[in-house]
Amino acid sequence: MKTRVHAVAGVLALTLISLFFTASAVVEIFGDDAAVRDVKTAIVFALLVLVPCMAVTGGTGRLLSARRRRAPLIRRKQRRMAAAAAIGLLVLVPCAVTLRVFAADGRFDTVFALVQAVEFLGGAVNITLLSLNVRDGRLLTAAARRRDRHAASVAAQP
Repeated sequence: MKTRVHAVAGVLALTLISLFFTASAVVEIFGDDAAVRDVKTAIVFALLVLVPCMAVTGGTGRLLSARRRRAPLIRRKQRRMAAAAAIGLLVLVPCAVTLRVFAADGRFDTVFALVQAVEFLGGAVNITLLSLNVRDGRLLTAAARRRDRHAASVAAQP
């Protein structure tokens, strides 16, 4: 059950960050000021789902790795998750709130563009980190299934 909760929360977090990134890029290229404001508002409200997803992903990951924390793949996943959480809380959330305030005020100036660039860079890094964690999580799950099948076949032998 923990494995499934971890996977769902992680994939949902990655999906939301990817949607934020894509929606921001599309609206910046094709949208007007009202569309930018609407997307920035939606992103801030969607953080109410994203932040708990990241917390659940980190917490369940810690529980799942309790026995094997020294495995290199698990240590890499933990380091990437810590980096993604730090970028999210220290860069992406403040950028999202700032951009929402600027957009609501109709302030689409150089500072808005700079904050948007920082947000795009942080989002790209987080998408990369979380994608690598999904890949490694699938590797760990496949290895665990192979171990379970092997143990079951050894136990079934006379």
